[in-house]
Amino acid sequence: MKLLITANSPGEVAWIRPLAEQIVARGWSCDVILYPCTFATGQEAEVLRAYPGVERVWPKQSLLSLFWKEGRRYPPGTPLIHLGGDLMYTAFFQRRFGWKCWSYLWARPWWDGAFTGYFSRNAQSTGGLLRRRVATRKILEVGDLVVDSVNFQVPELPPQDPHLITFLPGSRDEEIRHALPLFSRAAEILRETRPELRFQALLSPFLSLQRLGDLLGRPVDSRMDHAGGKLVGDRYVCRDGLEVQVIQEQSLLHEARSVLALSLPGTKTAEAACLGVPCLTIVPLNCPEVLPVHGLLGLLDWLPGGSHLKGRLLLRQKHRVGLLAQPNQLLGRALMPEMVDFLSARDIAAQTAALLACPEELQEKSLLLRQAFQALAGASEKMLEAVRSSCSPRWSRGA
Repeated sequence: MKLLITANSPGEVAWIRPLAEQIVARGWSCDVILYPCTFATGQEAEVLRAYPGVERVWPKQSLLSLFWKEGRRYPPGTPLIHLGGDLMYTAFFQRRFGWKCWSYLWARPWWDGAFTGYFSRNAQSTGGLLRRRVATRKILEVGDLVVDSVNFQVPELPPQDPHLITFLPGSRDEEIRHALPLFSRAAEILRETRPELRFQALLSPFLSLQRLGDLLGRPVDSRMDHAGGKLVGDRYVCRDGLEVQVIQEQSLLHEARSVLALSLPGTKTAEAACLGVPCLTIVPLNCPEVLPVHGLLGLLDWLPGGSHLKGRLLLRQKHRVGLLAQPNQLLGRALMPEMVDFLSARDIAAQTAALLACPEELQEKSLLLRQAFQALAGASEKMLEAVRSSCSPRWSRGA
């Protein structure tokens, strides 16, 4: 039987992989609808077509034809799991074609009537749905798809290297262009007293080395502290000779070997925690206009001069943002530090050195983080079982 799934960026595409494995195991298949997203790389459809069980991918350019005509190929009652993108699109599809829709983690009161139910991560996640006026009877706690995705890619943890630090500079051009040189400059400073340290940067496999070289060859904004460097093969070589290994394949396996990660906020902080890698989350406000932002603020990037307005608003809100790292949000406290300010590389190096100076404490945090996230494993199986049991007998027999 056919299942529909919506996604919009690399994070949600990664979540589909464990779902796809479960779908195939049940003898089902799925089609994926991609919604517009500022975080998308443009390679999502290509990745999805290689997943088992995925028979068709509808790119964002096809949304209009899907809504007006092509959506009729999926009869009323077809189940859909909304993993990412604006809930508005799914609500419009449901009202036009009568699909049976579930949303993972997200809800809006004005679209609630379009959804049969909601999947939450845990009690904390359920609380967020309740605050959006979702009825308790419509919520099912299933766990975290991030954990399933990480466990699929790294079924067994490799030995940890106490001298290896991972950089997670993000996937967008401006993130890479500014964060990797900033993190590398901090590495240069760290190596002055810790010459045994080694560094690696995890980047999207769909970013060619030529493209990466072009990005890193551009001048870095003068407000951002950075290491002058260039890409040589698969290494970012800094001015003092420091080399940062660039990893694009089996990135989570390589990350699992590290003792610490330096990261921008995002799903990558949760992936690191699943692997037991503590993460120092960094938000340099030196160039706030280039930072990616969800919601209404993010829409300013599409307006002339909007990114600079977004930057000014971010600076005003820096003391009111709360916890940004997903592991800290899960635990409800800042287990690992978060640095949100105008930052120099020396600031980052000092905080990193302080963490490395307490290896026993870092190891305790590693175990706590992994345990907290592994308790949320199994979401993909629970979601599909809930969909099966809630669908019509005809659909269930066909499945």
